[in-house]
Amino acid sequence: MAAQNHCYRVTDKSRIIRAVLLVVFVGAVLFGIGVVYKLSDRVDNIQTAEQSDPLWIGSQLQFELLRLERELSEVALGLRPSTDVALRFNIAWSRITILQEGKLSELITSFGIDQTVLSDLEETFQAVEPDIAEFISQERTNDAGHQKAAEILAELEGYDIALRNLLVALAQAKNSTLLEFRTGLLSLSHVIAYLGTTLLILFGIFVSLLLLELRAAKRRERKMRTLAEEATSAARLKMNFMSVVSHELRTPLTSLLGGLSLLKARVGGTLKDATALKLLDVADRNGDRLLTLVNDILDAQALSEGKVSVKRETTDLNEVVKAAVENCQGYADKLGVGYAIHSPQEPVMTLTDSARVTQVLNNLLSNAAKFTSAGDVVEVRLTRIGDRARIEVTDHGIGIPADLQPDIFTPFHQINPGTTGANKSSGLGLSITKQLIDLLNGKVGFTSVEGDGSVFWIELDLLSQPHLAESAQNSSKTLNSPA
Repeated sequence: MAAQNHCYRVTDKSRIIRAVLLVVFVGAVLFGIGVVYKLSDRVDNIQTAEQSDPLWIGSQLQFELLRLERELSEVALGLRPSTDVALRFNIAWSRITILQEGKLSELITSFGIDQTVLSDLEETFQAVEPDIAEFISQERTNDAGHQKAAEILAELEGYDIALRNLLVALAQAKNSTLLEFRTGLLSLSHVIAYLGTTLLILFGIFVSLLLLELRAAKRRERKMRTLAEEATSAARLKMNFMSVVSHELRTPLTSLLGGLSLLKARVGGTLKDATALKLLDVADRNGDRLLTLVNDILDAQALSEGKVSVKRETTDLNEVVKAAVENCQGYADKLGVGYAIHSPQEPVMTLTDSARVTQVLNNLLSNAAKFTSAGDVVEVRLTRIGDRARIEVTDHGIGIPADLQPDIFTPFHQINPGTTGANKSSGLGLSITKQLIDLLNGKVGFTSVEGDGSVFWIELDLLSQPHLAESAQNSSKTLNSPA
C-alpha cells in the first residue's frame, strides 16, 4: 500500500510539472507570435517607405510645380502650346492626390509631419483650375496672356519653399524610422534567439518527461501483464481443480442416485413413514441437481480448453425439438409445468450436430420450466426465417431485470443468486449454450420483460436445395443397397 501511495504521489508530481511546463510553453509561444507580428508590422512599414517612397513622390511634385510655372510663362509668351499647361497641371495634381491617400498618407501621418502644405496646395489647384481651363481654351493677345499667367503664377507663389521644407522633414523622418527599425530589428533578433533557445529547452524537457512516462508505462504494463498471467494461471488452476473434483464426484454421485432410485422403487410403495419418503425425494432431487452442476462444470472446462468438437450431420430440427422436450418432460412434471410444441408439418433440415443442439435446448427448456409457475405452459416454436431456422422457448415467468440482461451469457451469472430450492441455478447453463451455438456457427439471443417472462431463441442455417438433393440421393442409395 505504501509503495502504491508513493507511485500515486510520483504520478501527481509528474502531472503538475507537465502542467506547469505546458503553461510556460504556451506562454512562450504566444509571446513569440506577438514578437513576430510586431516585427512583421515594422517590416511592412519599411517596405511601404521603400517601395512607395513619399520623399521621391514629394520631390516629383516639387519638380512638376516648377515646370508648371515655367510652362505658364512660355505659353504666355507664345513659345509653347496651351495644351502643355493642362497636362502639367494634371500631373502635378495627381502627385498631390497620391501623397494624401492610401498607405502613403498613413505613413506620413505616422511620421508626425505637418501636411497642411498639401491640403493648401490642393485648395489652390481647385481655385485655379477654372483659370487654367479658360487660359488654354481662349485666344488671347500677348498682353492678356501675360496678365492671366501672372495671376495664376501669383496664386502658386510660395509653395516651392513650403514643399522643400516638407521634403526635408520627410527625409529626416524616413532616416529616423530606418534607424529605429534597424535598432528594433537587432533587439527583436536577440529576443527571438532567446525565445528559440527557451522553446528548445522546453521541448527537450517535454521529450524527457515523455520518455520517463513511457518507461514508467512499460514497467506498469509488464507488471499488469505479470498480474494477468498470474490471474489466468490461478483461474486455470481453479478450473482444473474443479474439473478434477467434478470427475471424482460424478462416479459416486451416479452410484448414489442409482441406489436412491432402487430404494424408492422397492420401498416407496410400502414405506408408511411419510417423513422418510419425503427425505428420499429431497435426497434424489438434490442429487440430480448436484450431478447437473458437475456436468455443467465439466462442459465449461472442456469448452474453455477447446476440447469440444462437433459432428455435423443432416438433421431434421423437428426431431431434435421433440427429443429435447421428451428429455425435460420429467423435470417439468415435478414442477407442474407443461410444454407446448409449435412446429411446421414439413421437415426443417439443417447440417448440424443434433446432440449439441439437443444439449442447448435442454438448457433452455429446463430454465424455462424452472422459472415458470406451476400449472403454466412453456411454448416451444420452430419456424423458418429466410435461409435460417429459428427455435424459440417462451416462458411466462419472472423475466430478467434490464440491468442484468447484458451479462446473461456470462459464466456463473445468476438472475436470482439468493434463491434456494427449485430455482437455484449454477449460472453455467446459458454460458455453455452460447459457446455451443458459436461452435455450430449459429446465433442465440433473447428478449425479456421483468414480470412478463422471457423468450430465448437460437438460429441455425438451413440446408440449401443442392445439399438437400445430395442428402436425398445418399439416403436412396443406402436404402437400395443389398443387405
